[in-house]
Amino acid sequence: MRKILAIAAKELQNYFHSPFAYVILIAVLSIFNLFFFIILDQNQEATLRDIFKVMEFLFVFIVPILTMKLLAEEKLVGTLEFLQTTPTTNKEIILGKYLGSLILFSSLLVLTLAYYGILAFFGRPDFMASLSGYLGLWLEGALFITIGLLASSWTRNQVLAAVSSYVILFFLYFSISFIKYFSGSLEGVIRYLGTWSHMENLSAGIITTADLVYYLSGIALFLSLTRVSLKPKNVSLKNNISVVLFISLWILCWAAVNFTAYTYNQRWDLTKFKTHTLSSSTKEILQNLPKDVKMTAFTVGIPPKYLEDLLSEYELHSQGKITTEIVDPLVQLSYAAEFGTVVNSRESKAIVQSGAERKDIDFTEVPLSESQLSNAIIQVTRKPRHIYFLTGHGEYNIGERKETGLSIFAQLLSANNAQARDIALGIQGSIPQDCDLLVVAGPKNFLTPQEEDLIREYLRKGGDAFFLIEHTLVTTEDKPLSDEELKKNPSLNNILNEWGVNIADDVVVDLTSHAGDDVGCPATRNYLPHKALLKDLDYTFYIRPRSISIVKDRRSRIKVVPFVLTASDEKASWGETNRTLQIKFDEGLDRPGPVPISSVVLELKEETDSSDTRLIVFTDADFLTNAYINHYTNAQMGLNIVGWLTEMETQVLIPSKPVEVERLDLTSQQKKYIAIILFGLLFLIAAIGFVVRLKK
Repeated sequence: MRKILAIAAKELQNYFHSPFAYVILIAVLSIFNLFFFIILDQNQEATLRDIFKVMEFLFVFIVPILTMKLLAEEKLVGTLEFLQTTPTTNKEIILGKYLGSLILFSSLLVLTLAYYGILAFFGRPDFMASLSGYLGLWLEGALFITIGLLASSWTRNQVLAAVSSYVILFFLYFSISFIKYFSGSLEGVIRYLGTWSHMENLSAGIITTADLVYYLSGIALFLSLTRVSLKPKNVSLKNNISVVLFISLWILCWAAVNFTAYTYNQRWDLTKFKTHTLSSSTKEILQNLPKDVKMTAFTVGIPPKYLEDLLSEYELHSQGKITTEIVDPLVQLSYAAEFGTVVNSRESKAIVQSGAERKDIDFTEVPLSESQLSNAIIQVTRKPRHIYFLTGHGEYNIGERKETGLSIFAQLLSANNAQARDIALGIQGSIPQDCDLLVVAGPKNFLTPQEEDLIREYLRKGGDAFFLIEHTLVTTEDKPLSDEELKKNPSLNNILNEWGVNIADDVVVDLTSHAGDDVGCPATRNYLPHKALLKDLDYTFYIRPRSISIVKDRRSRIKVVPFVLTASDEKASWGETNRTLQIKFDEGLDRPGPVPISSVVLELKEETDSSDTRLIVFTDADFLTNAYINHYTNAQMGLNIVGWLTEMETQVLIPSKPVEVERLDLTSQQKKYIAIILFGLLFLIAAIGFVVRLKK
């Protein structure tokens, strides 16, 4: 190890005791500074991704200049042969030379950390994504140096060594340009061999085992080939065969290691907002796409990085069924006109298409989100469901935006390709033929006999329904309920009894598990095991629900099972029959816990019938109102129920949080300060070089 460090120190001394290192550092950093300032001025985002791309591209031209004389010059002046006659081994010579060049390259990267400092001072860059990008640059530089070292070992001519390095590096970097001419496995091989795709991941804040193995195994391979190249030449056939076998074995090992890493690739998203991590619901939708989808995003100027990342994730997880593109409508006017829309410089729009179906999304004011794209995919690839909400009896309204309305629930349904509509049976006189689900959301008053008959007939013919029964009214002993109040919030037992369900006139309480301080708002996750209904569910809570019992005298084909029950047993939860707020368990009167507050009803039809009948009954409607739907997992419960009742082909999706774009809106004065800092960095390097020169 001591000899390796001594050789590395000698290389660094050769670099820094001559103008070569300082000229290279100043020239390269000047180019980096120029591009950094231009990118910062145009993009106005607190990210280093674009400057990372520029640096990666320039390293293709810079590294061969740093490495061309490492071994070629030693060969030319005869010092390599002298070193080989000393106790120093070829391995130590190679590692020493490599370490010296790597330290010089690393010092260049360290100087560019000023870019992150500038972004951190004026904005809020993503630290982990920036760290991942710098790791990628360092690994790529370390790989490029080994290639330059190998090329320098082939010849005494430094120019020829540099040209040889350029040939190899150009192939590795620009191979991505030839992918379009290949397909299948060959396309995958060329993509993997190229450095561009690996650096693209790391600069975006993604670390994968395949990328790490690619760089580290490549470094080991080229160092081993350099060691073979420095061995004394022996013309014997036996020696040549052994060299060929050694090289072949190394290449095979390299291929096997990389194939394993690619096959069992692990992926970590280091970005602050998990930009490269789609939800499990979206992944499920993409894996089960029934047909191809095309996404076109129209945005003027340089597209924001989050948009490129988001669209790339959809392509990655769709297994080739989704294609994406980002178009500047002011540059590609004729192409934008084909979409029948005009996007001006103040608009941003995404168009999702599948066959003849199309969904437009405007993301001018807020960034485009995963939920918007996933919901659009559902709408263009799936047959829409029609859900009718009963009105005319004081039910909760899907158009009401106040706390007592169901507008948020209706929006969630719409986002999942389920069209929510009102239906007044007393006026329309029938349930539409396209009704996939009838929702009775907490009627305050009784239905007419004619309306009840219409619902009975709808259910008997295989219709599906979601009943939300409101709680009984409670009072105090000094304020007895009037006859009119006793008639409020009907149980609808005259309909539900036929389907094996009976709603009690009590109030379910839970002394142990409840929301807030109200024991009449039981919180639970005590559910009937059912994959579709329970997906992604945790706790839900309900406002003064009633207890449900099963009617024994029902048709034999009707299956009724409890769905949601209170979390506590009979000592802590029960159905309280006293409606004067005197909460006390009365054995023989009150129903002991765990108390069912929801039931699932299924009648399997015969072969001659059109479909099965599915019912889900809840003894509370408040949990889906605007006031409570976003608490606990109430919204997921409602969406799961609708998904099962309407037999949706995909799992419904809850909208995700919007993407936050770290903007960097700099004033002209701030840009001047940045220019001074960048210029000062160059002056500092020149000053250090001048001082070192004077001392020498």
